[in-house]
Amino acid sequence: MPQATIHITFFFLFMTASTGIVMRYILLSTDQSIIPFSFLLHGHSHIAILGWTFLGTFLIFLKLTWDELKAKKQAIYIIVGTFLITLLMFLAFLYQGYAVYSIIFSTLHIGIEYWMVVFIFKKLKEMKNIPTYSRLFIKGALISLVISSIGPFALGGFGMTGMKESPLFEMAIYFFLHFQYNGWLYLMLIGTFLIILHKKNIRFQHRLIQSSFWIYIISLFPAYVLSILWYGLGITGRILAIFGSAGQFISIILLVTAILQKRKAIQEHFTQHIQMSLLFTFMLLIAKSVMEFGLLHESFAALIFDTRPVIVGYLHLMLLGFISIFILTQYQITGLLNEQQNTVLYGLAIFIFGFVINELVLFTSGLAGWNGWNISFTNELLFFASILLLIGMLLIWSSRFFKMKTNKPS
Repeated sequence: MPQATIHITFFFLFMTASTGIVMRYILLSTDQSIIPFSFLLHGHSHIAILGWTFLGTFLIFLKLTWDELKAKKQAIYIIVGTFLITLLMFLAFLYQGYAVYSIIFSTLHIGIEYWMVVFIFKKLKEMKNIPTYSRLFIKGALISLVISSIGPFALGGFGMTGMKESPLFEMAIYFFLHFQYNGWLYLMLIGTFLIILHKKNIRFQHRLIQSSFWIYIISLFPAYVLSILWYGLGITGRILAIFGSAGQFISIILLVTAILQKRKAIQEHFTQHIQMSLLFTFMLLIAKSVMEFGLLHESFAALIFDTRPVIVGYLHLMLLGFISIFILTQYQITGLLNEQQNTVLYGLAIFIFGFVINELVLFTSGLAGWNGWNISFTNELLFFASILLLIGMLLIWSSRFFKMKTNKPS
């Protein structure tokens, strides 16, 4: 696989981290920002989801199937197309925010997504050594990705008709986010992880894994209601939300149970460093699922949706925490990163430390706000956390340029 492909994903992660630092600095500084904060926020979120996580997840699939892949040139075209369109989309957001140019490039990105969906579906038919349960998760991920594209189409329509202040506009945003991180990214990363374990001859009970998948995919649709309970959907909406949150929680517990049953085999095949990364990743996933039960309480849900630090903390918990750390962990397992290199080990440790500080400050400030407390240096701590995240990812990325001292396997 061409080495440039992984550099593209880290370039997107670098841009995500850099814009995060700039936004944190703006909140600290009294100087007038050259680029409006909302424009930066749009660029930051889109390059994070449609650049870093989208391409990072696709790259793991390619790495696992590259030797058997016949259409290698087509895979490279998809990566190059994603790079160019995502970069232009990012620049368009910085230039004018959510308007004509950014909508055009966002629509073109959806075309790339559909291209990738068709590509992976075809490859799944050609490849015979991918277990059935992995195929289920990957197919579910691809379907979720297509469904998520309804959100941007709706946003474009609402934006062009002057409905940006409408609740429907915000609902469309949450629709896109839900089917991205709870659908496409979660399902795809679990699917690739199961392929990794299969390649290491770690086999699961098909019934347990498949039950986890079907419960999750069925509950995925009503779980969207959790994101829009603030709109006041009545008893029907609350029932759907309960069904969705309970289903996703049960599905995740079944999956984790299946993995724990194979913990001895996992300990034999993975270093202690990788084991700790996997443990932390799945702890974040369970924590996220448990937190969603809090949204079922009507007054508590309204309080959460009105508290920006908590919303930002929740999104970062999933995208910066579970998804990004899971991608970096699978990069190491598949050899896209050398887990023995000090720059990778130290870089990931600093990245995780920055993430933990970020989450603690966001959720603590949200809790303080509910109780009328004032916490000092919140913005300063968040700025510090964003710097740690950038330093961490730069150290990890640098391992692809330089051969440095490695640690012995644990």
